[in-house]
Amino acid sequence: HHILTSSRNASQVLTNDFCVDSERVSVLLDGVTADAFFPVADGMHAAKVEALRDQLKIPHGRRVVIYIGLLDEYRGTSVMLDAAKELLGRGADAHFVIIGFPNVERYQAYAAQLGIAERVSFVGRVPYEDVPLWLALGDIAIEPKMSATEAAGKVLNYMAIGLPTVAFDIPVMREYLGEWGAYAPLGDAPRFADQMQALLNDAVRAREIGQALRQRAIGLFSWERAGHALEQIYAKVSR
Repeated sequence: HHILTSSRNASQVLTNDFCVDSERVSVLLDGVTADAFFPVADGMHAAKVEALRDQLKIPHGRRVVIYIGLLDEYRGTSVMLDAAKELLGRGADAHFVIIGFPNVERYQAYAAQLGIAERVSFVGRVPYEDVPLWLALGDIAIEPKMSATEAAGKVLNYMAIGLPTVAFDIPVMREYLGEWGAYAPLGDAPRFADQMQALLNDAVRAREIGQALRQRAIGLFSWERAGHALEQIYAKVSR
């Protein structure tokens, strides 16, 4: 009786390409629990984050670029590593922490082929309840997703943590990040590296962007807001 999509772009595909009546389609964007995903503020969590840095052998003071998600071509994993090589080749003192699966060994081999293996840590799977702590390692976050129709709920986690985020310029990313996103043309690794470099070189600006993204996440993407929207859709359908 009714169709829910997780992005406006997917909704437009249904109505424009598959001729679904627009009255039968509603966008229900992903949400985030801001009380679970929050910037590291107290000493206890800061100590845990430092323990993770030690575990990964990341030198003190080296900036961390973080990614969490599936590892595959349509997720932009190779392009992400190409952008990492570009950034590191410019002399950036950065380390990439990549959390996710599958194909870990394939992309470890690709990082080695690119000559950046020492600056890239593949963490693999982590329990969901530990994700906020792992994300707190990052100075900036990246989302190299190539699909124009899929949602990317992890971006909301980045936002709630207060991480400035680099993404490809596709509609779903602008839905999440709005004016505060750092965008690169789709598939363009050098331009993606440009955006990472700009954020890493301006810590004050990056912090301001992160704070704005957290407020955007709280204001527009709470699960409570999504729940109220879903209740209204159920009420409409059941009349």
